Amino acid sequence: MVSIYFWQLSIQMLLSKELNDKLTYYLLLAFAFSFPFGNFYGTVIIILLSVLWLLNGNISSKIKRAFTHPLFITYTLLFLIQFVWLFNTEDFDRAFYLINCNASMFVLPLLFLTFDNERLKINGRNILIALIAGCFTISIVTLARGIYRYETTGDWEMLFYSKLTQNFYHPGFMSIHFSVCIMVLLFDIIGIEKNFSEGRILLKSIITGWFILFLILLSTKIGLIALSLILLISISFGLIKVKNNLFRVTVLLIPVLLSWLIYKSEIGTRIENSIRALTSKDNLNTNEESTALRITALKTTAEIIKNNWLLGVGTGDVWPDLRRYYFVEGKSACLKERVIPHNQYLNSFAKHGIIGISVLLLLLIFPLIKSFNQKYWSGFLFMLLITLNCGVEDVFEVQNGVVFTSFFYSYFFILKRNT
Repeated sequence: MVSIYFWQLSIQMLLSKELNDKLTYYLLLAFAFSFPFGNFYGTVIIILLSVLWLLNGNISSKIKRAFTHPLFITYTLLFLIQFVWLFNTEDFDRAFYLINCNASMFVLPLLFLTFDNERLKINGRNILIALIAGCFTISIVTLARGIYRYETTGDWEMLFYSKLTQNFYHPGFMSIHFSVCIMVLLFDIIGIEKNFSEGRILLKSIITGWFILFLILLSTKIGLIALSLILLISISFGLIKVKNNLFRVTVLLIPVLLSWLIYKSEIGTRIENSIRALTSKDNLNTNEESTALRITALKTTAEIIKNNWLLGVGTGDVWPDLRRYYFVEGKSACLKERVIPHNQYLNSFAKHGIIGISVLLLLLIFPLIKSFNQKYWSGFLFMLLITLNCGVEDVFEVQNGVVFTSFFYSYFFILKRNT
């Protein structure tokens, strides 16, 4: 114990407060930039940030401070109850995997809340610029690769959906990254909320247009729902605030142009396949359309909830229980593809029962109400996007969702609200 204390003291002497703050700031910028490229970089950066945080000392007082912050408590409670529900778990390997996966739900809000970093407080908006730069870079890289592969194969699918983002990131979660960028840019351009410095409207508009186009190429259902919601709010505000008739006509033409682009994208085919899956009983156990398998997973998870609604099946037992149901009911395609419900509401209900779904709703609704009352529209729409995403993805079950959500929840509701 003494040797650890002297080691920490020695490092603190070598690493000044100013250097520590600078390293922390640039690591956070690198973190925001890295999101569209995958999870590995984020994991490394979280470890480095945690080390710097520990070297700052005053650990117990920082933790005490965090547990007096309502937005910290309501967000991290979903992570903390997983430890309690270990008593009800049979698959401990899966349970500890999920706890490890969800660690950022506690670590990132704690870091953002207790970093005493003046550089971060003054230049915190550069985190959004870093995310925009990362999204812009990945859009250029993936589209250039997609065009090359299209020229080689003649297959238009190389420019859409999972083929476009292959070997980088899940297109559904990437859609949320781009949606957040479009949101903060549009809000800044129209004047709903200033997220960046004044001026450069043309540059911001060009980047926003490019991101909207790329979001359409991604062709994810949640991405297009998010885009429609952002545009509806932004266009409505713009029509009310701006009196220029030419601007109003241009704004009204935007939905028409976007509808045509969406029709030409892969999303039309995917919607047709989804409708076919919803209206046909013959293909629910095939691997032809992901929607068909998801319907089976949703129905099976609902059955698990029905039989375990009070306490749930435990932190690690949703997948084992699903697997047993699939085996008994002969759902071979679901077993092969390891299909989970892709619905955080059902997943939390199945894992932790009525308390689990209540904690999840508290996590989502409390900041929604708080930001709405304060007219904090960036925070409100961010949480609305996450709330919608929870309906189509297991946001807090995979690192793709939980790390991004935890990072920008911490940014919008802890860092930005405290500066």
